[in-house]
Amino acid sequence: MWKFMFLVMMVLTRTRPEEDSRGPTNQSVAIGSASDMVPRSTRRRKRNATTTTDSNQTQVDPPKRRGPNLNLSATKDFENLPEGSKISLTMAGGTKGFVGRTATQFANECGIVMRSVCPMNFHKWESVPADIKNLMYEKLQGKFNLLRTDRVFMGYVDSRLHYQWKRTRGELSAHWKNNGGKTNPRLARSMMKSNCRSPEDWNHLCDYWELESTRVSLLNA
Repeated sequence: MWKFMFLVMMVLTRTRPEEDSRGPTNQSVAIGSASDMVPRSTRRRKRNATTTTDSNQTQVDPPKRRGPNLNLSATKDFENLPEGSKISLTMAGGTKGFVGRTATQFANECGIVMRSVCPMNFHKWESVPADIKNLMYEKLQGKFNLLRTDRVFMGYVDSRLHYQWKRTRGELSAHWKNNGGKTNPRLARSMMKSNCRSPEDWNHLCDYWELESTRVSLLNA
C-alpha cells in the first residue's frame, strides 16, 4: 500500500513542473503584449528630440544686425528736388562743419568729388593747387548751394574736402600695407585699389610710401 502511495506522490511532483512550465508561456505572452507598446514611447521620444533640435537650431542662428545707415531722408530730399534747384547747407556755430539732414549727403558727395578730381601726387593738402580745389567746388556747386563769396562758409567746405582727402589716402595706404607694401613693394604696386583715381596716382603713392619706408629703415639700421 505504501508503495502505491509513493508512486502517486511521484506522479504528482512530476506534473507540477509541467504546470509551472506553462506559466512562463503566459508570462511571455504578457511581456510580448507590453513590448508592442514600446514603439509608441520611442516615437514620442523621437518627436521630443526633433523639437529640441529645432529649438537648438533656432538659438544657434546669428542675431539680426542693423544695416548701414543710408540716411534715406536726406537721399529722398536730394532726389525730389525740382529741376534747377540746389540743396542748401546749414553752418554749425563754433565748428567747421554743417548740420541737418543734408550734411551727410554733402559729406558723401565731397568724397566722390575728391576721389574723382583730386590727384594723389600732392602729399599735403596745402600743396593742392587752387585750380584743382576750384574745380571741386564747381562740381559740388552743381548740386549744393555754395556761398562762394562767404569765406567762413567756404572754409567749412574746404575742411570737409580735406577730411575726405586724408581718409582716402589712409585707405589707400592701408591697402598698400596689407598687400605686402613693406616686404614686397613690387607686388603691392601691382595690386592697385579699385577706387583709386588712376594708375598714375597709385604709382605716385607707391613711390612716396617706398621712400618713407627706406628712410625709416635707414634710421633704424
